[in-house]
Amino acid sequence: TMDGVNPFAKRDPPSKTEYYTPISRSGETMTFFRPQKQKAASKPAASSYGTGIGDDCEAVDVTDTVPEAKIGQTKNSRESTRPVEQPRGDISERERALKEREEQLRRREAELGMVEREIKHLKPNWPFEWYAIEYHDIDEEIPSGKKAMMKRLYMNLLMTWGALFINWIAMLGIWFSGDQSGPSYTLWGTMYLIGIPGAWKLWYRPIYFAYRDKTTLRYFCFVISFAFHCFFVVVMALGLPNCAA
Repeated sequence: TMDGVNPFAKRDPPSKTEYYTPISRSGETMTFFRPQKQKAASKPAASSYGTGIGDDCEAVDVTDTVPEAKIGQTKNSRESTRPVEQPRGDISERERALKEREEQLRRREAELGMVEREIKHLKPNWPFEWYAIEYHDIDEEIPSGKKAMMKRLYMNLLMTWGALFINWIAMLGIWFSGDQSGPSYTLWGTMYLIGIPGAWKLWYRPIYFAYRDKTTLRYFCFVISFAFHCFFVVVMALGLPNCAA
């Protein structure tokens, strides 16, 4: 015995106002027994056989508060998994941001393309491989819709160069023939040879770059320069006296 108390001694049954300890527990449901305050006449008394509980007590199922918390957590988790509807303003802002990003990517690709062309243009290929001074490739650089026009202008350039060179040879022939105006004609013919690099720089290259880069300013420069070129061609074709033509 401990402290003089016999654990096997017979004890008095608890009073009706005391609660009994639970005798069963399954899951979160606990079964307690409490004394009946008012006994219905039609309700039979609970049997106390094998339980040690008096007839004045009834079984009551008490639900623990834990399942309620779990149910609340389950509801919150279900609500959190539902898709949240976003307002239309946020969607429009995202679409606008995506469009801006696409435009930036396009500009970046165009800049990279120009850089690649510039790197490639560092190696000249015109007019000859053994004597190249500039890069020139109509089939690669000019768009498909402008290639035919660009080739016609290139042929016009070559014919202009050929005509100026033949005119200079003719002025030399006049000089060697003993004509008194031969030296002055030869001098004018030599000055006309400036049109060979002038035609290349003043009107051919501007229209070439205008078609390649799609720039309006270069096209405007070409229009002005080509107008002077056409006027010069008309004067030379008329063969006016003292014009070395």
